[in-house]
Amino acid sequence: MRLYIGFLLVVVAVVECGHTFIGTNVQRPQVYHNMVRYDSLVFRKRIENLYYTLPALPANAGRAIQGILAYDLSNSDASANVTQGGIGYNYVNLRMKSSRGKSLKFDIYIYA
Repeated sequence: MRLYIGFLLVVVAVVECGHTFIGTNVQRPQVYHNMVRYDSLVFRKRIENLYYTLPALPANAGRAIQGILAYDLSNSDASANVTQGGIGYNYVNLRMKSSRGKSLKFDIYIYA
């Protein structure tokens, strides 16, 4: 009987965060990495955009973005969404939105 009571006392912690994974990074070169940090706004959500375009180099001819990873470092309800371009394009516009009254911290990786 004691064994069954021990199993019922398990605590489950749920952490909600806004990691965004689009495409793939397997066997793809990383072309961009940036740690985005913005301070919080009192009683408001912080909204910022990140624009990235593949450089016009001969090595990038015919290449397109294959993977986008945005890790939420603040472990909050922050979100990151692609609003323009993205997978299959040579540019991307990433819209990041923080929780109300929280700072915005993302680690962004782009693969081509």
